[in-house]
Amino acid sequence: MKNILATSALSARRFSINLTAIALGLSMIASTLWGVWATDKLLALEKREVVTVQLSRIMGDFIEAEARAGRSPEETRERVQVYLKAVEDSVEQLGREGRTVLVAEAVVAGSAPDLTETVRADVVRRMGAVPDGRS
Repeated sequence: MKNILATSALSARRFSINLTAIALGLSMIASTLWGVWATDKLLALEKREVVTVQLSRIMGDFIEAEARAGRSPEETRERVQVYLKAVEDSVEQLGREGRTVLVAEAVVAGSAPDLTETVRADVVRRMGAVPDGRS
């Protein structure tokens, strides 16, 4: 005579072991993939170049030039807003190129390259598309 309870318990036990093995295998695969992703991100951070930009000098020079230009307050306000947007876009572009941009005035010491003139030239290029109201 065959014991039905004994065979069903054995097959149920085999099925539960397989589910455990599958869950463990999936967990190991997920852990490995996460480890590869995290390592890649850490190595990418290591490659970023740290640079400084003297934003106060760039902004100060522009504000001085605008003060001497003799434009109306509305025109000056509009040009300042466009200028601030151009500076923001230029610094953001440096970030997209893989650089970490620090404000030079906030850096106490270090040998980070200064890209102030690069940003200034890029801002002038961006501002070239803005019509000058004095023409």
